[in-house]
Amino acid sequence: MAPNEVGKAAVTPIGQDEDAALAVRASRGDVTAFGLLYDRHVDAIYRYVYYRVRDDAEAEDLTSDVFMRALKAMPRYEPRQAFLAWLYRIARNAVIDKLRRGKRQVSFEDALEHPMPEHIIEPDTELVARLEGEALRIAMAKLTPLQQEVLVLRFIEGYSTSEISRIVGKREGTVRGIQFRAIGALRQMIPSREAL
Repeated sequence: MAPNEVGKAAVTPIGQDEDAALAVRASRGDVTAFGLLYDRHVDAIYRYVYYRVRDDAEAEDLTSDVFMRALKAMPRYEPRQAFLAWLYRIARNAVIDKLRRGKRQVSFEDALEHPMPEHIIEPDTELVARLEGEALRIAMAKLTPLQQEVLVLRFIEGYSTSEISRIVGKREGTVRGIQFRAIGALRQMIPSREAL
């Protein structure tokens, strides 16, 4: 299973029910249940953190920190909320805390630097793909961090608007507006394929 599929499978209603059951067990001290939650979501959390900090070692450290924070906070987890959305909020706060401690804010501009196996480029299209990728990275860098975050969660991680709403703590209509404005800005900044 590709890492992208892990995140997608975890947000289905069945996955949410399984997560909630595991989280309830973990909140009661069941380390095996927490280990299963870790295995299900570590790849998605790592990718999310990496897109924010753009450094493998730092992303690994922060991912560990996210799960340590989650483990400590498990007794306060409320099963009515989706576990993965709760975990993303912890990850988001960990990144913000790290950036406040002196690291500069970085963007999601190189989300394509870690392609999934299904996104490997064929040799005959490599030049156009490189030009398009570079144009996308330059354009993404000009978006706000929240716009970048929404686009990555929506189009790279594959989350729905309602799931993103829970992750970033904004209303669904606000998330749709952020996505709409970000896509509009990208359309204006990225040249058409014919112009490349």
